[in-house]
Amino acid sequence: MIDAYKGFNMAYSGRAKAVEVYDHGPTSTHQFPSVIVLKSYISKRNFSLPCTRRNVIWRDKYTCQYCLKRLRFSSLTMDHVVPKSRGGKKIWTNITTSCIDCNNRKGSKTPEECGMYPKTKPNMPVVRLLDIHREIKNIPIQWEPFLN
Repeated sequence: MIDAYKGFNMAYSGRAKAVEVYDHGPTSTHQFPSVIVLKSYISKRNFSLPCTRRNVIWRDKYTCQYCLKRLRFSSLTMDHVVPKSRGGKKIWTNITTSCIDCNNRKGSKTPEECGMYPKTKPNMPVVRLLDIHREIKNIPIQWEPFLN
């Protein structure tokens, strides 16, 4: 609801224009905007995701990158392509998702030593806010024309 108040304040103060509104509002004369258009450009900041287990699994679409099985979050592990014991770091280009069986089979070997290569080369994901919004459940119906 904080975003609704922020949208209301921006529209009420004249910094934005309400394009769509929710069916209810704080008073009978004012409604909460559900979609706004800013009246001036706001520069966007660089946005990058930290290399965490949740984000790596999201990037790899819940799929083991060795056997390509799609699994639940709790059934996937993070694998260092170049093992930590060999100097591999926890960075986007060295971390991939792996099922427990594949991770155990690979162990502390390099891809060349065990013949196991990730199907998709690990990289830093390109994050677009629109992609993140598509994963959110219960998107207000007023937003649909602007997201599709």
